[in-house]
Amino acid sequence: MSQCRLGLVSYLNTSPFRYGLRELGHTSWINEVPARLLALLEGGQVEAAVVPSFDVLSHPELVVLPGSCIACRGAAHSVKLFSHIPLRQVTAVALDTSSHTSAAMARIILQSLGASPTYLPMPPDLDAMLKAADAALLIGDPCMRAEASGLLVADLGEEWLRLTGLPFVFAVWAAIAGADHADLVSLIAEAKRIGLANLARVAEEESERVGLDRQVCLAYLRDHMRYDLDDRARAGLERFRQLAVAQGLIADAGPVRFDLGISA
Repeated sequence: MSQCRLGLVSYLNTSPFRYGLRELGHTSWINEVPARLLALLEGGQVEAAVVPSFDVLSHPELVVLPGSCIACRGAAHSVKLFSHIPLRQVTAVALDTSSHTSAAMARIILQSLGASPTYLPMPPDLDAMLKAADAALLIGDPCMRAEASGLLVADLGEEWLRLTGLPFVFAVWAAIAGADHADLVSLIAEAKRIGLANLARVAEEESERVGLDRQVCLAYLRDHMRYDLDDRARAGLERFRQLAVAQGLIADAGPVRFDLGISA
């Protein structure tokens, strides 16, 4: 298809898509932190983007493209709360401003533990965050590079699985309603297939860029990230929506709107 512009998360977790798109000769994309991708899509700078789940839930006018996502079932390794004290005791939490989804996820999990802290949005600098608060949320590559010596660390993927028994969907491919997305869905599916079939090469390429050992990158992509928006992932996304509504983080606009006219 033509070189439609796409929006991708700048972190390691979307590297299989980037690799596959490049192999297909599709090089028109923008890399950004998760929190900035919705604005690119709404502003017409991209035709589709890997949009954080919370932003999709907050903007029901968007449609979710079928088949692909960024998720985990259990330990995510790239979304963690670092703390000086047990999470049940925290009174202030610094939230990484790079993500709306993980911030909402942290709030839900902390409430489930009986904690009612204040929240401080901050840039992803662990030392500065822990000077300002009892605990700090980091996401993405900075989270994986963080030095956690002497700290308590909670992987929010594990905490979510313990709470719900479901996968957690961090982001989905989304687009503006009203267009024919069939070719786009096919492109994304093929890029994913190629990327996942070449994870060792993807990890080797990404290792130097993100500052992590090649084997760490490979294990993360192969063993912890999930990329299929299947029935269980959809159930996890719906549970996230329900809990976010119950906690007053989003308005209740009903279940996510999928582009049901397309099969991935």
